[in-house]
Amino acid sequence: MEKSQPQSDLMIYVEGLNVALAIWLIASPYILSYTAWSSARLTADFFGGIILGMAITRMAMPQPRYWWLSFGNLIFGIWVAVTPWVLGYHYDSHATLNAVVVGVLVALFAATGFLRSRS
Repeated sequence: MEKSQPQSDLMIYVEGLNVALAIWLIASPYILSYTAWSSARLTADFFGGIILGMAITRMAMPQPRYWWLSFGNLIFGIWVAVTPWVLGYHYDSHATLNAVVVGVLVALFAATGFLRSRS
């Protein structure tokens, strides 16, 4: 039991950071004034909501058997980081910088949680 407690604490902190990043990702199109129905805004809202839900679920269930929640956020973080070029909104510097920074951070925090739960 001793070994699982520090792992659970770390998982909660790491996923707490992903919760904060997901909230920013959802709010950023409105704060940074993306166009109303652009792919940048739709991607930020949709994947921000998914990342938020998975991070909250992972915080509630920090046991190693739920490693796939962290792995999912790792994949979604990478997707958010590459969407400016895949979906063609790389010309919008605010949206691109936001997507890359938030996506990379989500992926890094999720990878930390994933690798920690798999060891």
